[in-house]
Amino acid sequence: MPLTHRIRTALSIGIPLAVTALLLFAGVPIPESAAAPELPAGADRAEISPITGDPGLGDDVEATYVRLHYPSPYSTMAHPEACDWISFVRYRARSGPERSSDADAVLTMQPGTFSGAANLNPQAPQVVRKAAANGKFAEYISMDRRANCAEDHTGWTAAQQAGDYRVAADYYFHGKTVDGRSYRYQTPQDLSYLGEYGLALTMDDWRVVIQYLLPDAGDRHKSFCGGHSLGAFLVGPMMAWDFDRNPATVEDAGFNLCGGGSVPEDGFAMTDPAGFSGVPPLDAFMSAVGGALRPAVDALLKNGLGVAQWPVMAASEVMNAYQLAAMAADQQPDAESDLKTLVPTDLRAEPWMRLMYGKDYLDLFTGNNLPRDFRLTNTAELGMLFDQNSAEYVMQAGLGFYDCATTGKTYPVPNGLASVPVLGPTLFIIPMRVGYGQNYTPVDHGQLCGWKNYDRVPASTIDGIDPVRGNPTDRDHEVTDIREFAHAMNPGWQPTDFFEEFTPLRIITDTIFALGLGRDGELQQLQNRSGGVLNFLLHGDRWQSTPAGQRNLTLLAGDSPLQNAGYAGLLPANAKLIPGYRHYDVITAAERQNNGMPEMASTLIADFLTRP
Repeated sequence: MPLTHRIRTALSIGIPLAVTALLLFAGVPIPESAAAPELPAGADRAEISPITGDPGLGDDVEATYVRLHYPSPYSTMAHPEACDWISFVRYRARSGPERSSDADAVLTMQPGTFSGAANLNPQAPQVVRKAAANGKFAEYISMDRRANCAEDHTGWTAAQQAGDYRVAADYYFHGKTVDGRSYRYQTPQDLSYLGEYGLALTMDDWRVVIQYLLPDAGDRHKSFCGGHSLGAFLVGPMMAWDFDRNPATVEDAGFNLCGGGSVPEDGFAMTDPAGFSGVPPLDAFMSAVGGALRPAVDALLKNGLGVAQWPVMAASEVMNAYQLAAMAADQQPDAESDLKTLVPTDLRAEPWMRLMYGKDYLDLFTGNNLPRDFRLTNTAELGMLFDQNSAEYVMQAGLGFYDCATTGKTYPVPNGLASVPVLGPTLFIIPMRVGYGQNYTPVDHGQLCGWKNYDRVPASTIDGIDPVRGNPTDRDHEVTDIREFAHAMNPGWQPTDFFEEFTPLRIITDTIFALGLGRDGELQQLQNRSGGVLNFLLHGDRWQSTPAGQRNLTLLAGDSPLQNAGYAGLLPANAKLIPGYRHYDVITAAERQNNGMPEMASTLIADFLTRP
């Protein structure tokens, strides 16, 4: 045996054993893994209803809302009966087969953090339509995670029926009743049962949906699993999951349930980024450490910290404000916004608004120059909240630009960094990739400001974007139709939401544990791992840990910070970067693009599903 191999073997075994011995000597318990519950076969009944009112469907795509009754074995705390159901939206070609099992491809998609199934409304019909143009019938399944059961749609439905978004504002923000029912703000304690809604529950729900659509295991070679944002990072665990925890049986394994391959969008699939599977003693040690830490984390999540419902910044109130803006823009796009009089200024939303929309650092303290301080049309209000030239950080899409005089922001970094000699062009790459450094706000607080849609901004030029002397944006960077965006975000006409108000934080903590800090208990079902740093260093395997054995299509927004993961070697070599896109654009970009080309994300997905 070569000396280098003996050294690697000694290190891979000796170090974790030594550390484990020290922990035992110090009295730190190394717990045994708890068993995952026995899983029922699947849903015991289904409810199906048609969805109408989406112009994006055209006359060639059908959408249906499907609810599956499946009380989760992972949900043991008292919870509403509505939480015993899983739901999703099924998109199919009207000229295609009635049964999913007769389709050529079935793609199940997980939305991102604080995102619901409606987040995927713009992309779904495009994929179905383009697959049909390829001569194939593909279905697009937009999943609505179980936690959406906690939401109250009463006000949205009433406002849609009345054709007046103010009905929703009165219900959610001003205590008015609808049909004798009143909105009740839910505290973390009210939602403690969501502290059980972790990775294992999410994976199991995904399994149930796939098995409902494709009950014959022989059909699952045409099953594809994808997701956007957080949903993209759930793809890796799904591909690696062993549902019966028996390596000898593979029919239940995630890589067979998703037998066609994976489609992560503006995120990437990983199964073992550190490569612990290549060092079994270290893997066992990390699982033991995780087993010591995770019960304490889970206890906190089940006792008031399971959702982002805090006295300062409550997700439900922020998302209600966003959806109200979208409903207003959808119903009365050119009317002057009155959201400033409808949405209260309080600690549940105010800190978020200051962090996301201030013009300079002083605004963090004064609360000036926020959307409420300007005269805006309803469409311009929505654009200020989500356009990449206004909103900070990640929740952005290329929706167009203000139709009034604007000035650059200096928060969190000033516009025009590219003009700094020598360092400017280098520094400007960083703001471009994390979503700021080219943001604007109207100059005149008293002038009514409208909005130019994505196809009305200036054409791109040889000089490109110049925040100081030239155009603040161009058609190459504006790709989402704000009218379609508003309609997708309007919760009144549809059974699902663009936002998931109560995203369970346990999904995130479980994913962190499962991919790095230690797989114990139910997380041991993440078994079929590959690649990773230690596997590369010790065994010559791949550095990146994209699920092996099945095809993969990774799509990244060209102006998204996630592309920087390529510098760490975490992205598959064949990942596709879509120029000019931001985080939401990957799933919301308009079917008709300014460059005359077909929308790229949906085109790549349709080709991936139908052309092996």
